[in-house]
Amino acid sequence: MRARSTRLRLLGVALVLAGCAGGGDGRGDGGAGSCTNDLQCDDTYACTIDTCGVGNTCVYEAISERCEMGQTCEVGRGCVSTSSCASNDDCDDGFACTTDTCGVGGICNHNTVDERCAMGEVCDVDMGCIEPPGCSSAAECDDGVDCTNDSCGVDRTCTNTPLNELCDMAAGERCNEVRGCFVPMPCTEDTDCDDGNFCNGAEVCDPEFGCEPAAMARVCDDSEDCTIDACDTDLDMCVFTCDESRAECMCPTEPPTCAGSFSLTGPMTSYTCSSILGMPVVNIDFSTITMTNDGGILSIRMAAQHFSSPLTDNTDPVCPSFDASFVVPGGCEETYRITGTFSDADRFSGMVSATFRDTDGSCGLTGCVNQNLMVSGTRM
Repeated sequence: MRARSTRLRLLGVALVLAGCAGGGDGRGDGGAGSCTNDLQCDDTYACTIDTCGVGNTCVYEAISERCEMGQTCEVGRGCVSTSSCASNDDCDDGFACTTDTCGVGGICNHNTVDERCAMGEVCDVDMGCIEPPGCSSAAECDDGVDCTNDSCGVDRTCTNTPLNELCDMAAGERCNEVRGCFVPMPCTEDTDCDDGNFCNGAEVCDPEFGCEPAAMARVCDDSEDCTIDACDTDLDMCVFTCDESRAECMCPTEPPTCAGSFSLTGPMTSYTCSSILGMPVVNIDFSTITMTNDGGILSIRMAAQHFSSPLTDNTDPVCPSFDASFVVPGGCEETYRITGTFSDADRFSGMVSATFRDTDGSCGLTGCVNQNLMVSGTRM
């Protein structure tokens, strides 16, 4: 995926080193200035995206849209209503190779001056004086392929040139920059050279020299920062999955199945009552429930119930919203019902009810009263 820009800004969208942000010392790494994962970079400000960036250094991105109307998000300050700076001194980023000025609108500007760094170094707005990116020697460009000439150019870019003479040319070998030495197979078109592996790239047919391996492996890149790009050799295709390790990506959760065991919380999670004339005892406990979704028929059993059948819902669909009930017949007819709607695969909110209806006047001889209770469920 394309690298996220690390340009430093103090208003709007900003990326700032861990040592510059503040919530206490502005870092979730105890002030160490380094990290191995995003969680260690939590600066406690809700309007910033905190990530562990290049060089294991905390990086903070300010999102003003997360603030209230009229406020802006600043790294190290959170949502603020006042300007970031009033003078150049307010903008000092601690790097000797940058010129720091307070611009129009109270926005800090940081300009790099390479001449302030040591010979061979360049000034980076996020890290100060650093070795310029890229290679510095041929050894750093070693691609592990014996028949390529590995070199580091004047622009600090690696070049790996295949040399056929480093292969056994008498045996008909040639050099490929990915596969190394190989013996070409005769062919007339590219499809003759397909090795059945989508992910290692597309083989090509050279009418004069025969089949050649792909010059490079398949590149899977959807240009989205929040996806993990990979090539699946079993599916023979590129797959792109949301990066769940980054909260800012807002990856979708698994859809609810309305199945599993759930713990319920509410004003009351059980109810008992009994008749003074020896009628059946009402004893239900819905502190935990077990839900089964079998072919569009939902069954729910409570932790304790004085009847053997489950509550059922056979409406279509039974998920993500459900309405399951069961009626216990008799002179005092009992109806038990659980309704709810899942917000994600692991949570739902709804209601549990128990109602008692007279069919022969016996309900008046019991201590049972109708119940209608709000509950929320969480997967166990």
